[in-house]
Amino acid sequence: MLAALAFGALLPSAPLAAVAAIVVIPLALGAPVAALSVLVAVSVLVPFEVQDQFSAVGGSGRPGLLLVDVLMILGLCRVGWLILSRRLKTGTPFLAAAAVALVVTGALAWGITHGAAVSEAGHEARRVMLGVGAFVLAWPVVRDKAARRRLEGALIALGLALGAWGLIQWGFAIDYTSSADVGVRRGVDLTSSERGSLQGGLYAYPVAVTLAWAALVSVRVRSIPLRWLLAAIVCLNAICLWLTYERTFWVATVVACAVVVMMSGAHARRIAVKWAPIGAVSLLVCLVALAPGEIRTAVERLVSVTRLEVDKSYEYRVIESQVVLDEIKSRPLTGSGFGATITWGKDDTFDILTTPFAHNGYLWLAWKIGIPAAALLVLLITAAIVRRGPPGEEWRRHSLRIGSRAALLALLLVNVTFPVFNVLGITAVMGLLVAVCFGGGDDVASARPLPRSRGSGASEQARPHTRPR
Repeated sequence: MLAALAFGALLPSAPLAAVAAIVVIPLALGAPVAALSVLVAVSVLVPFEVQDQFSAVGGSGRPGLLLVDVLMILGLCRVGWLILSRRLKTGTPFLAAAAVALVVTGALAWGITHGAAVSEAGHEARRVMLGVGAFVLAWPVVRDKAARRRLEGALIALGLALGAWGLIQWGFAIDYTSSADVGVRRGVDLTSSERGSLQGGLYAYPVAVTLAWAALVSVRVRSIPLRWLLAAIVCLNAICLWLTYERTFWVATVVACAVVVMMSGAHARRIAVKWAPIGAVSLLVCLVALAPGEIRTAVERLVSVTRLEVDKSYEYRVIESQVVLDEIKSRPLTGSGFGATITWGKDDTFDILTTPFAHNGYLWLAWKIGIPAAALLVLLITAAIVRRGPPGEEWRRHSLRIGSRAALLALLLVNVTFPVFNVLGITAVMGLLVAVCFGGGDDVASARPLPRSRGSGASEQARPHTRPR
């Protein structure tokens, strides 16, 4: 009924929004797994400029609501009803998410009060709030075994779509857009490359590789087709990651995959030693045969680490960070609010510019919401990373939890040089990963212990994990 009323009310003035309402409202209220999957998929795969053209309220270039905003708000209403009807248990992580939501709302109001552009303040608040909203929507899903199975299938489909979308951007040389979330950016610093670097899906590639890798090394995937799908996700997204030529993302992904192996036991180490070199050599052979110039560009990009004195991107970040630090010092407790800007430049090197952006994600967060609130948010994510699963956890959930913990670690590493908290294409993914890590044990009592198999590694995997107190 609600969808029909919205359709009738919007049809005369906004036909596209009316059609979206007839689809989004039933999805958000009646299919929580599908709603969460669509929310994550749209935020990761669909460029902002496309989303903005189909805003439910407002319009292109004007403050309004994107379809993902509407999906999130309706989903939050559904979760709220579950809580009020006592059909969903809350916990400390859930209450912490509510506290973060209040902080984000306050930072939005604070920034607008101090003269920030409403549109820019709203965009920044949306990016952070989308992570909080995704966490809340995922909370009941990850605690239900059947729903979690459906979510796992959706994540596999998303991983394949992400890798395919990246190769399509590269193969068809899709132009780099002003929203900086799709296309190929021309040129690669300190290399001879003229083609450029892949940017669309940049922040999600490490997550896709890490989650699929965690499932592969668990040795519990018996289905051959499923193994091939997981391997395809790793390979496709690893190639896309290669084509980004972003050194921070390379290092973060390697660290995350190594952490997965360490947390998964001796059997995972044996698999990694056996198959990781074979996979790496195979990818190199394919790249040498199909795109030899990309090998040279990657080598030049790696070697450029030793040439920081002539690396303009490094100098840019240093100067920018110093200006942001000055802003933080002026308002360390409250922050400057969303939409706040900095003006800076350097003679004969960088033009004077005014921007609400900062490359260091930790400094950006402290600048916008203050040091205490920023520290709280980072500590919550860190707590999710170090949290172990309950004893007797089902193997599917166990491998998903390990992959989520490692993927969050990768994103925190990336945040040193790229503002993860300020990217629409990854904050919803982060909220989902945190929910997986913090997901309680509602269905643990009925879950069977991990099966034991031959070898000390399997015994180590089967051994119950202790929950930190």
